[in-house]
Amino acid sequence: MILGIAYNFFINSLHPDHYISNVSAGIQTVFIVTFLISSGALRYMPFLLIVPLSLFIFIVSIKTQLTAHEWTTLSNPIATAFFLSLLAFITEKRNFKEFILNNKLEANEEILSRYKFTMEKELTFASQLHRFIMPQNSPTPKISLYYRPYYNLGGDFYDFIPLDKIKNKIGIFLSDVTGHGIQSAFITGLLKHYLIVGKKYYLKPDKLLYYLNEYLTDNIGANFVTALYCIIDFNKKELIYSNAAHYPPVLIHEDGTIDELPKTGKPFPIGILKKRDLIKKGRNYAVTTIKLKKNSKIVLYTDGIIELHNPITNTIIGSSTLFDILKENDKITGIKLIRKIEEYLNSHIAGELINDDICIIVIEV
Repeated sequence: MILGIAYNFFINSLHPDHYISNVSAGIQTVFIVTFLISSGALRYMPFLLIVPLSLFIFIVSIKTQLTAHEWTTLSNPIATAFFLSLLAFITEKRNFKEFILNNKLEANEEILSRYKFTMEKELTFASQLHRFIMPQNSPTPKISLYYRPYYNLGGDFYDFIPLDKIKNKIGIFLSDVTGHGIQSAFITGLLKHYLIVGKKYYLKPDKLLYYLNEYLTDNIGANFVTALYCIIDFNKKELIYSNAAHYPPVLIHEDGTIDELPKTGKPFPIGILKKRDLIKKGRNYAVTTIKLKKNSKIVLYTDGIIELHNPITNTIIGSSTLFDILKENDKITGIKLIRKIEEYLNSHIAGELINDDICIIVIEV
């Protein structure tokens, strides 16, 4: 623009090609505004707009007679400056919004990171408490245990209840709460509480299930619990059990044959209907007594092991697979049988995560 002004004063009389001045002014304006856009236009905008406008007014005041082409030549830099200043303003406002947004995202990421860290700490602590309410070891070497939660918190719950001082008679409670995570773990906490309070029903498996059902129904939302409570008497070689829609015990005979023990009564999950409504629908918890032979085994389990999905092979480990493992390893001890099952699971699980809780209890007679 400065070159254009100089051209008008000193060269215009000899070379009336006003386009040179117009092009020169436009090129300078583009370079200046490009620089301003890249370096923060808002602070330079007053200078960018006032200077060409002031020069235009000065020239018009000293040169009163201008042709239409001269008016165009002198006004073009001003128009260009206004347009590019507006573009610079919009660009910088957009960059400023992006800057604010990025800062907010970074702040939100930091908040989310802190929240995630806090939640993970609390979940870890909850997981430790959840494991604490369940026995870490079996009360006797004749009972072997394998437990693996779906994640930190699971819905499977088990408990051992010694019924005499020398632990020849032991109550075993095994249950599976629908779902996973905090909600299911909370319900297992309720189960533990009511098991402790309901000790007068320890010798009556069906009464214990009715008792738990009465207290949990209407208190666990849409969830429900499948459960199995059995009493193993090692002296009498006797198993007494009652079933609330849970998988029945599996009996491994000394000769390697396997029987799935019959269900008791017409079982129904815990936590859906009160006792009076169960009776109306023809549902009930009953007791079955099984005589056991020496060197036989009883296997209790939750559905996690027979519904384990491998996403790579798209296969499910069904009950037939579990029974095959039991048949192939019928002569070994309970703890070794648990290890064989664990080895099989580890070889067929893709990654660390599983799609359900797994609990297996093996009783040696």
